[in-house]
Amino acid sequence: MARRRINLRLSWLLLGTTLVLLFIGAVMVLNASSVMAFSKTGDSCYYFKRQLLSILVGLMGMALFAGLDYRFLRKFSLASIVISVVALFLVLIPGIGQSAGGASRWLFIGGFTFQPSEFAKLATVLYVADILSKKSSRIKKFSELIIPIVPAIGIMVVLIILQPHLGAILIICSTVFFLMFLGGAKLRHLVGLGMFGLLSIAIFIFTEPYRLRRFTAFLNPWKDPRGTGFHIIQSLIAFGSGGLTGIGLGMSRQKFLYLPEAHTDFIFAIIGEEVGLLGTLSIVLLFVALIVVGLTISFRSRNNFGKLLGCGIICVIAFQVIINMCGVTGLLPITGVSLPFLSFGGSSLLANLCGVGVLLNIAKSSKRTSFSGV
Repeated sequence: MARRRINLRLSWLLLGTTLVLLFIGAVMVLNASSVMAFSKTGDSCYYFKRQLLSILVGLMGMALFAGLDYRFLRKFSLASIVISVVALFLVLIPGIGQSAGGASRWLFIGGFTFQPSEFAKLATVLYVADILSKKSSRIKKFSELIIPIVPAIGIMVVLIILQPHLGAILIICSTVFFLMFLGGAKLRHLVGLGMFGLLSIAIFIFTEPYRLRRFTAFLNPWKDPRGTGFHIIQSLIAFGSGGLTGIGLGMSRQKFLYLPEAHTDFIFAIIGEEVGLLGTLSIVLLFVALIVVGLTISFRSRNNFGKLLGCGIICVIAFQVIINMCGVTGLLPITGVSLPFLSFGGSSLLANLCGVGVLLNIAKSSKRTSFSGV
């Protein structure tokens, strides 16, 4: 009974934190997008309305997965990878995939854009968690670690490179690396895989001069203030204008088409401008609470698959938060990663809310099973 009470409290904490972030995100999407929405569509609430629809669909997805036994998802681990690979391939076909800003990352379905890489992250977590929980007694062998994880994930990574979407690659690879560590892989094997991954990313960046310029722009954005450094400079201006308490909710100046992608990748900068340092620290604390509660739920799972699945979902969210926040504050290169639950974008919102639903199901599961698998 005590265990169930604790799990119930954790569930409410996870749900409450998620809903608070969704509310803040909806308000900030309205604030950040109103000027651009009016200039493009004549309706200042255009993106806000679409975000509300995405939140509604996302909450339905969260409710669905919260009520669906997470162990049932194991049956679809391989299928999820296959579907993700097909979708990522379709994105690259002219006339089917949608391009923006020099990248091909979207499919257009039923009047809505769909970003397969967002769901590929969840598919990766499900697949790797399934494989590692099945191979828990053999994971110390390098061959058991590599096959069949690396080929399947490698195909997805190659397809995402072709889009290109460096942020998604970093999130997927980092999550897989963490799950391997959590699953009991030997440290020397992980070091070898990590070095190979870093070398591959370095080759990807340094073989194209424009990628190198964009990647290193954060080191000195003022070297090219109207080009590669423009986004970071405008973002830093937003944070600097906000000071300690901000210039006031809805009073952002940078949203007047100075800061590109103000309602998506750079919404954290608008938050910093409008509500200041105290507001941004509050957002950080909410994410810390979400991550801590999610990890606690995962480690309290009665089986290894639940532990790995839950930790993988939280890792995806955590890495997105870290990459986005560090990018918009100039601590890391800009990689096109949105801020979970806050940024405008239906694909990311739906994927993350479905992930929260899985965590809620893990929390309420009371079936006694062994940590060696399901």
